[in-house]
Amino acid sequence: MTRRRPSRTALTIALVTLAALIVSVVVLIASIPPVEGLGDKVRLPLFHGGSTWVSLILFVLMGVLAVGYLFTRRDSVYAWEVGFRAVAAPLWMVNSVLGLLAALNTWDFTGSREAPLMAVRQDPRLVAQFLLLLGLAMVLLLDWLVLERRLYKAVVDLAFTVGAAVLLSDIFLDPAKRALHPDSPVLNSGWEIKGPFFGMVVAVFGIALVLVWIVQAYVAPRASAEELAENPRTP
Repeated sequence: MTRRRPSRTALTIALVTLAALIVSVVVLIASIPPVEGLGDKVRLPLFHGGSTWVSLILFVLMGVLAVGYLFTRRDSVYAWEVGFRAVAAPLWMVNSVLGLLAALNTWDFTGSREAPLMAVRQDPRLVAQFLLLLGLAMVLLLDWLVLERRLYKAVVDLAFTVGAAVLLSDIFLDPAKRALHPDSPVLNSGWEIKGPFFGMVVAVFGIALVLVWIVQAYVAPRASAEELAENPRTP
């Protein structure tokens, strides 16, 4: 058996849902009120923070699916793993740029002897974000140019997920490395901030899931003849 592509109706519903979710994100971001000190600039770091949460969830799900594929070798499991990788990777790239822009636009560099770009690199969270970006670039390079067997690609996906978890857990558990960020800025805010923020997170996650579904259904490669001969469990 091979995976069947969804109907054209299913794709149409997915695209309409995607458009509605994108509009929802725009509306929710616009509904975030200005705050003292930052004004409307607060919207950029809030979107960056929310979409970063979504990226991390996608990476975790990618790692879980990598484990699932390593144990089952099912074609459908690998297709979903590819979908999560294909969506999480560009979203993390965008978030890395947004994190830098948010820092440059919202931090107070008054009195700093260093240029803003040089001062920003002292933030462990931003450094970790760009380290993961480099690691992700290596994963994609291996996936596209080096590794041919899906088994090895799944191992690389899992290794990246574990490495990211170790790096980020050290960042978030060490108070000294959180010094440049306020603790729980969203949770310590009123519902005029929390409401749009959590709504935005849900909407961005919904967008990601729709894109993952499209990738796994229409883009993810099918098992090769060699892989099917070794592991015929393709549904």
